Amino acid sequence: MGFSGINPDKLAKTISSLDSDQKELRGSVSWIKSSFGQYGIDTEPLVQLGGIASWAEDQLPGLRRRLHLSIAEHTQYGVKGYVRIDEAKVGAAKQSVADGKKAGEKWKDQIEKGDISPEVFATLTANSADADYLKGFYDALGPQALSMLSLSMGDHMNERYKDDPKQREEDRKVLADTFGTYTRVAFEGKTAKQKQKAWNDWFSEGAIGPRDVFRPDLLIPLLPGGKQDKDFLVALGDRVVDSKGKNHTSEVEWMGQSGLNAGEWGKDAYTQLFSAIGADHQASGEWMDHNRDWVNTSLYHTGPWQVDQPKERGQAFLKLLNGATVSLRDENPRLAEKNTAFLLYENAQHRKGDLKSVHPIDGTAQLYTNIITEYWKDLEMSVTSPVSNSLWSGDKKWDYASFLKAQDGSRPGIEVSQDLWSEMLVEAGRDPKGAGVIGGLFQAYDQQMIRGENNTHQDGTTDDAVRYLSARKGLMQHFYYENMRTSSKELDMDLDKWVEDTNAFRDGLIDNAVGAAAGGMGGAGLAGVKGAVIGTAYSTAQDLLTGWIKDGVHVDKSDAPGELRKQIKDVKAAEIDSSWQASYQDQANDLLRKGEKWDAHLPHDVRIAGTEGMTDAEREEMGLDTSRQGDPHKYIGSDPAKNFLQADGTVKDVDKMTPSQRQAYGDWLTDPAVVAKVYEPFADGRNAWDWPGQTADGGDDE
Repeated sequence: MGFSGINPDKLAKTISSLDSDQKELRGSVSWIKSSFGQYGIDTEPLVQLGGIASWAEDQLPGLRRRLHLSIAEHTQYGVKGYVRIDEAKVGAAKQSVADGKKAGEKWKDQIEKGDISPEVFATLTANSADADYLKGFYDALGPQALSMLSLSMGDHMNERYKDDPKQREEDRKVLADTFGTYTRVAFEGKTAKQKQKAWNDWFSEGAIGPRDVFRPDLLIPLLPGGKQDKDFLVALGDRVVDSKGKNHTSEVEWMGQSGLNAGEWGKDAYTQLFSAIGADHQASGEWMDHNRDWVNTSLYHTGPWQVDQPKERGQAFLKLLNGATVSLRDENPRLAEKNTAFLLYENAQHRKGDLKSVHPIDGTAQLYTNIITEYWKDLEMSVTSPVSNSLWSGDKKWDYASFLKAQDGSRPGIEVSQDLWSEMLVEAGRDPKGAGVIGGLFQAYDQQMIRGENNTHQDGTTDDAVRYLSARKGLMQHFYYENMRTSSKELDMDLDKWVEDTNAFRDGLIDNAVGAAAGGMGGAGLAGVKGAVIGTAYSTAQDLLTGWIKDGVHVDKSDAPGELRKQIKDVKAAEIDSSWQASYQDQANDLLRKGEKWDAHLPHDVRIAGTEGMTDAEREEMGLDTSRQGDPHKYIGSDPAKNFLQADGTVKDVDKMTPSQRQAYGDWLTDPAVVAKVYEPFADGRNAWDWPGQTADGGDDE
């Protein structure tokens, strides 16, 4: 059985697409028709195309009316995301606007006289399912009268509410609902930038009081319970933190004066604002991008105003940042990754600066842990790639253009240096919950690598072809061990307590991970995973945590948390430093010599047993794909932007490679055929570095 319903979000996209397409079609027809006419070419088919464009344009008013009715409709249809509208109202858009305008003008006059009648809320309730009516109403009411209405409603002594606080909240919810709908249609058709400017002008028009200033604290209590337009939220958030505004101090004077008024008006306005923005991931991302310096400063107690006082304000602020960096990634990966790279960079800069002893506000470790979880594959690449020493680490100041230039556009994710990830890992690990999640991620990664080694080290596998798996495992073990050891030296709590809390939290994670499906090697299953929410904001990559053994992942006071520091096959943890990449590159580059075929020095018919049941994507992720047999040209393909070879067939200088060339080169370096040829001499050379440090019985130093 079918159904008739509207998904407002999808309809809005359809209208936007139809509008832009008909405009483009109309413009193209006009230009081509004029050109054809000059040469006597028949233009009748173009006339027909023009008619199609006109037809599409004629459909837009009806579609917009249906959109406006669906936006305001509260009753959900039987299918998730869909609503059913009153079709009888579809043809009454102009009348609805006119009726709303008439009511708005009436109540504006009464509100300005100090008369707040119950009828205003009854009128709005009766027409709450008609966005066109609400547009007419709030356009006529205007921002000043709305602020005056809000001011009166928050007064403890308001006659309507002083003996009936429940009525105040009921009336507030009516305004939150209907004004939220109004924000979604008020400046329809404008670009995001135009809408945000229009809202900023609207705020200025709402100036009231002796100082004649905009009062955001009167608008913000109307946010909880409503669904606001993204650009309205961004514009309001920008206005509140813009200290360069000429009236900024006066505008925000009452923002933190919680308790002085009644109901929602008596709560911290910053908390309400951050909560509203944080509920919209796209708004969170844009607001953070606009105000990144303010965000970075607010993460530390370096001034009299503190974003985490009260505590709830800090939680709402960090939830907003989580939305801007983690939750947004599915919807807008470029913006989410820009915000994430900024936090990685600024955290590292702070930890190296004069105020390095000042740590971020409580709860930041949760944010950083979520980032590490979401961007796990990018962290792993920065640690294990043979070209990771060429990744971006920034200069003295944040420069997005510089960051963007260093990224490989063909690869999803961010490419930043290991140092930036190290500093974030250390900061996150200072919190026992952060340490618990991080330890779980690395332990699960370690176990999956071991599983891969055991599956492929068997008859039918070319000698050394899979040894880079061991290197990846060792590099990640070393990275984890060194950074968690640093975390344990920077604790704000007793080490015993840190160990106890870390282990307790790990046990909880294991219990929550029961039944989750295992992810791919190296965190392949992490893409798009939100994980289980534990505590305030911690999320876990359940697919990567599956298979834990509870007793095997506890930390130890004497070696916190050294349980994961195990012997590394062929590449030893104690030897790994920033120059191993250059050694490996030099060893591999010599395979591609001037004037010789690319396969002259590579083994032929490299095979890896135990991978038959894997998908192509899984083999690729694990570095077990033998289909290219070390052919560099197959990593370049038909894309000249990936060509890391010079005209004579030798490898270009890695420092002069573009990000795309560097990524293709890094993939070639880990091809099983290349590894099979390079690994033994590379490992022997690297292992010789620590011969003086070996124990008398020939074993390795601990």
